[in-house]
Amino acid sequence: MEETLNVFYRVERAGAIRLSGGGGPFGFDITRAMLVDDLLASYRCDAVVETGCFLGDTTTYLGTRYPDIPVYSCDIVPEYALFTRHRLESAGRTNVVVSCADSPGIVSAVSGLYECPLFYLDAHWEARWPLDAELAAIRRGIVLVDDFDIGHARFSFDSYDGRGCDAAIFAAMPSPPERYWTPDPDAVWPLPCLQVGRRSGAGLIAVNVDVQPLDLHPALIAHELAPEASR
Repeated sequence: MEETLNVFYRVERAGAIRLSGGGGPFGFDITRAMLVDDLLASYRCDAVVETGCFLGDTTTYLGTRYPDIPVYSCDIVPEYALFTRHRLESAGRTNVVVSCADSPGIVSAVSGLYECPLFYLDAHWEARWPLDAELAAIRRGIVLVDDFDIGHARFSFDSYDGRGCDAAIFAAMPSPPERYWTPDPDAVWPLPCLQVGRRSGAGLIAVNVDVQPLDLHPALIAHELAPEASR
């Protein structure tokens, strides 16, 4: 916990030049960083994949906080990928690979190399929404989708062409999960969130791995997918 605190608030918020929440790792929401801590420990994840690096605030955090785990990130905008790659190389983060590439291809490649990666899917801003293809490419691991609708006014979410980032994206997967999880907005975390602006929701699923750590996590709420998919 102390290491998470030390690293999180030492990452420069380069994303402040464009992001409504002011940038920072995970949108400057340290509860998201603590959740990632728990997931990596519970599942003994052997890699992390982030899609949509922008200027690398979250990428820098992940590479610094977990120096012994390979971290993969990408962006389809060349300037963003170049900036983030230079940022990580300048900091000596040799465990991080940043590519200017379409995110589903990166997800597919990494998914075939590791036993249990953590996928942090945040590439939903540009004209095309790659989320369906990203989810379809995951063979095994833990998936955390950012900007997900958790049904709470304090937490924002994305939508594209009238389609919300919600349970329906999981229902559209080639092999839909039986359940998904969202953070409990009333959960008590060991460290307070100092983000007073935009906070985003999150949706989680387990792909071909044990769901018990998600069921047992005190800050997560389980949802059956079937009722959502039938809407």
